[in-house]
Amino acid sequence: MANSNRQVAGQQGLYLYGVSRSAEKKAAPVTKLASAGIDGVSAVKSIACGDFLCWVSDIDHATFAQAMERNIENLEWLALHSVRHQQVVGEIAAHMAIVPARFGTVFSGEAALVKNVLGRSQALKKVFERVADADEWGVKVFAEKKAPAKVAVVRSGKDYLKQKAAEIKQRPERNDPELREFAGALEKVASDAAASGKVSGTQPSLIWQATFLVPRSRRKQWERVLGEFVERWEGLRRIEVNGPWPPYSFVADAE
Repeated sequence: MANSNRQVAGQQGLYLYGVSRSAEKKAAPVTKLASAGIDGVSAVKSIACGDFLCWVSDIDHATFAQAMERNIENLEWLALHSVRHQQVVGEIAAHMAIVPARFGTVFSGEAALVKNVLGRSQALKKVFERVADADEWGVKVFAEKKAPAKVAVVRSGKDYLKQKAAEIKQRPERNDPELREFAGALEKVASDAAASGKVSGTQPSLIWQATFLVPRSRRKQWERVLGEFVERWEGLRRIEVNGPWPPYSFVADAE
């Protein structure tokens, strides 16, 4: 979480992107990242924190806090800075396992950062054991749009209710046996799974979604299961997969 020390304008702070294990900094250490820091200018660097490496960039503590508060509902600002955060995490993840920090995590200085990380060392070690050599994947299932039905003439309230009942009956069940089978097949390959939130009306044809932690050694098996269901559901349902990502959804235990 963000450090809560008193913020003074002009006081330098450290923006945290994530934590890696120092043991993974081997013969070819990551000395410089191509991605710029959260402000688009500052370089990203690593700081030793006991058994860990903390990936940070310098930032004006008070200025960033004020910007966060001022732009909390500014989607353009949030998108820009979220992408910068994710780019840094993704670049580090390409070289070593990382426990991503929550967006907007800032510390007043190195001492505060080291104290926080050392206090979470046992939880961090457990999380690293779970996410090492694994990636996060998001999976969604959409109902394919069917050809428009013949327009029915509604002449009464009774006709309207009958038409609505027929539409609901045609709508695929979100917890039908085939979806449960699909979820079960993916869970057998994955080492962990997390809910992706409720299926909402913002994507009308979305009927199921979940997030999975998949060991890289099972990547082919993962793709094979997805491919089998893509073929089975052709013309009926569409599977959308995004990833691989750093394990954002599986590190809450270390926060």
